[in-house]
Amino acid sequence: MCLTDYFNYAFGITQDDDVVSLVIKLKRFTKIMSKNYKPGDRVIASTGKFKDKGGEVICSEVIGSQWAYIVKLDEQVTKEEILERDLEAEYLKLFEIDTEITKLKKLVNEKADKISDKVVKELPEHLTYLQKALESKEKLESENEYTYISKEMERVFGSELVQKNISLKKLEHCWKKLLK
Repeated sequence: MCLTDYFNYAFGITQDDDVVSLVIKLKRFTKIMSKNYKPGDRVIASTGKFKDKGGEVICSEVIGSQWAYIVKLDEQVTKEEILERDLEAEYLKLFEIDTEITKLKKLVNEKADKISDKVVKELPEHLTYLQKALESKEKLESENEYTYISKEMERVFGSELVQKNISLKKLEHCWKKLLK
């Protein structure tokens, strides 16, 4: 079997296909093959030079015949091009949720002298509520708690800190994508 025959066989292309049916078949094949990460999705590199590094998808592109994504890695300021085959969706395990919540509680305690006592008490309580909601997979409760926490932290600490905080991004991704 020559390469053309194999290509036609793999895509289900026949001599009777017109341009429209060819496009439909190619799009269907592309959707099946692609993990279809969207901007904002959290991913982890499973192989390659960025192995075990997590980050946020910025956009996708096709390089030759392969899908790739531009990913802003957590530890770096640069954006890296990573092939789709080297990426997996980030799924937080229970202990990882605990770790991210602990990091945020620590941040609140570190900044306690700059914020009111009421906020110092309320934010850790709501972080605990968020943790319980995520662990029990209660999407609506998770969303409500996350929204309150992020808005309150933005009000108290400023939007720049909230936008850069990786723990908040991971928790947001957790309730948005993983608790469907």
